Amino acid sequence: MFVKKLNTNFLFNYLFIQVLVHIVYRVTFLDQVEEHFNISKNLFSETGSLTQFFIESPLLLILGNVLNIETLDRYLIITYLFAQIFILLICLELDFLGDYSSLFLISGWVVTISWFVGYVDILSVYILVLICKRILLNNVDKTLFFLFLILTLNHYAISLFSIITIWVLYIHKNQKNYFMFSIAPFIFGFFIMNRFLNYIDFSGRSRIRFIFNDGILQSSVNFISNNFLEYLWSGFLGLIFLFLYLLFIKPWKQSRQYLISLLIMIAATSLGLDTSRIFSILLVPLSIKVIYDFKNNETIQSINSKVLIFISTISTLFFQERYVYGKVNLESPNTQSKDFYELVPQIVNSIFSNIWS
Repeated sequence: MFVKKLNTNFLFNYLFIQVLVHIVYRVTFLDQVEEHFNISKNLFSETGSLTQFFIESPLLLILGNVLNIETLDRYLIITYLFAQIFILLICLELDFLGDYSSLFLISGWVVTISWFVGYVDILSVYILVLICKRILLNNVDKTLFFLFLILTLNHYAISLFSIITIWVLYIHKNQKNYFMFSIAPFIFGFFIMNRFLNYIDFSGRSRIRFIFNDGILQSSVNFISNNFLEYLWSGFLGLIFLFLYLLFIKPWKQSRQYLISLLIMIAATSLGLDTSRIFSILLVPLSIKVIYDFKNNETIQSINSKVLIFISTISTLFFQERYVYGKVNLESPNTQSKDFYELVPQIVNSIFSNIWS
């Protein structure tokens, strides 16, 4: 099965996303990545000083602690390799989209995982791809329980709103099974996460409580309201042309599902300050559904299909990203951490120092 997935589409997609990540968007580590590293080192020994919200998505912190990472550079390498592993896995799982799979790579989530290396967003994207794929292949089964559990443990807010949007977009039968295999693991995962936070003596404000801090809700809504078109572009990028095209040609019932899911995502991202970052990840189920429906639409003539794909791809590359994160960013907002393109030659020179000298 693994060999079957290594087809020309996979090879092109993997090369394409590597060029996007490393050259077009450029890799950047979180500005607070050193703080992540310090917390990771002392994750199970700190008492009363763990207050940062990102601890609610602890996978990389736990990984760094378990691997006993003692230097910042090594932690940076771990976070980068973590992202690269899941990029590879995502490309392997896109076979169900056939020759249209590359379209998934021209949406905003690729910008997010390029600019925010150090967060676990790439795992959320991978799990959402698996969930959508299984449902589209009519596999509403127990596997979904474990996928939604992992998604909840990774980021429970994304999990909650994804459960709703996937139901709107995908679930037209087997609704009872779907809710059993999505809501139950969400509750279970939320319980496990709270037990973990109590175990490490977490004393900060949760994501839910953070919404009600002074000025947070007002600021998050203003970010979207004042930059609404840029906000939409940041999530879709060139895929927005496919989305608009399907809105016009599909029956109102299906177009309404697209729009309802989009409105839910907009409402969800208005509750936090990581505007485009969260929106681009929540948009993954809609992006997949748009591509899947476009692929299977028999009314689209070949010439129209090629024109739309061309416009979607070229517009992504030429119009650039417009990323709403505190303001509209044309490049990564993370500029304070170590530069990835300085880290790589530093590591290579260190490894080959004796040979090259």
